[in-house]
Amino acid sequence: RLVKQPTAVHQTRLLMGTIINLTLVGEDSAHSQQALAATFAEMERLIALFNWRQPGSALATLNQSGQLANPSPELVELLQDAVYFSRLSDGAFDVTIQPLLQASRSGADTSAARQLVDYRQLHIWPEQISLAPGMQITLDGMAKGRVVDGATAVLQTHGFSSVLVEAGGDLVANGQRADGQSWRLGITHPRQPESTLQVLPVTGQAVATSGDYQHSFSQDFSRHHIVDPRTGASPTELASVTVLAPTAAAADALSTAVMVLGSQAGLALIDQLPGTAALLVTKEMQLKRSAHFPAVP
Repeated sequence: RLVKQPTAVHQTRLLMGTIINLTLVGEDSAHSQQALAATFAEMERLIALFNWRQPGSALATLNQSGQLANPSPELVELLQDAVYFSRLSDGAFDVTIQPLLQASRSGADTSAARQLVDYRQLHIWPEQISLAPGMQITLDGMAKGRVVDGATAVLQTHGFSSVLVEAGGDLVANGQRADGQSWRLGITHPRQPESTLQVLPVTGQAVATSGDYQHSFSQDFSRHHIVDPRTGASPTELASVTVLAPTAAAADALSTAVMVLGSQAGLALIDQLPGTAALLVTKEMQLKRSAHFPAVP
């Protein structure tokens, strides 16, 4: 009797304006293709739920009217998680930052918009979500990670325990590659994007990176897409933050929060969370690791 060898099946698609890479290790090609199709369908469903840019979507409705009746359980859960990370980070992560982002990107005065940023004014119940007048939400700091987590869950229900799900730098790696080795992740050098700072073996973990280089609005990287919800300015100390965490949504939120908090408060936050570690790179290219971040082999 022939023993089937595990083989890797890989598929790439463009979703959320980013490249999605799915790799799964299995023995039956037809089963693998079915699982991939189901996974992409679930990713598209979740993206539609979390997308504020889509007119008529749940988030667009909430941002327009300040109320959303009968929200989906997934949206309720993600917003509750977002509020948890806001509390944990003292507001360094805040999904109500949308008015401030819009003001800062248009070059307008941000003082009025800053008054509209306050996660404590976001009220979440299973049957309704409400915001104070003028407030708006963006899930851009967390949704990509949650979509990766959702994709991983679908692959697990189809019986795949060895998978790599990656969306624009947010990823989950479970099990191992077809050759029996660990999945390996290269952490990008924030000033030389073609080179890596460190290569990590990763399994049973999620990883996300936030960096000033990803969407920079100035030559010196002083103005970029990450904005401190409390000041309206881009944080000045760190060039990038890579977080290992139990879920991609958590890694996503925490990498943003630590960019805003800076190294001292950021590392203190990471070190109090179980199963979580971080590598911070300062603007001077100094590396700072949390207590549990893997050392360079």
